[in-house]
Amino acid sequence: MAVAAVLALSSCSSGGDDGEKKPTASSSASATGGQPTPSASTSAAPEPTGTATTPVESAGSGDATQTVEGVWLATQDTTKVQLVLGKGKAALTSTHLCGGGYTDRDGIVLTLTCMDGDTERTTGHGVMAADGKTLTVQWTGGTTDVFSRTGLPSN
Repeated sequence: MAVAAVLALSSCSSGGDDGEKKPTASSSASATGGQPTPSASTSAAPEPTGTATTPVESAGSGDATQTVEGVWLATQDTTKVQLVLGKGKAALTSTHLCGGGYTDRDGIVLTLTCMDGDTERTTGHGVMAADGKTLTVQWTGGTTDVFSRTGLPSN
């Protein structure tokens, strides 16, 4: 069944102008969750030298430290502030419990609502360091937190 799906998907892309449809490594890899599947016309012989034998990583699966998603920790005086970011959602815990969302276009913009009505850390603009290890958030109202990454997102 998987071979039929690969053949059906690969017939959508042509390997050249001669009209012959050839399965490509990327189309067969994407149809089977990242693992190339040999089709009926492919032999089990190893690929020639110079041809990639592993699928290319998708744009979203690069270095995890270059994404803002993850668990971040800051200390303000003696209070620990934890920020968890993932898939557009944000949660912040300190002396208050807050939740909401974020965007990561033109910097990181956080919009949170605290359960107890506190507004100290509800709207902020963040910048992640180039190495992906720290995140500085300037909250509306003047508070600034420098977070260190403590955990990466799970895939």
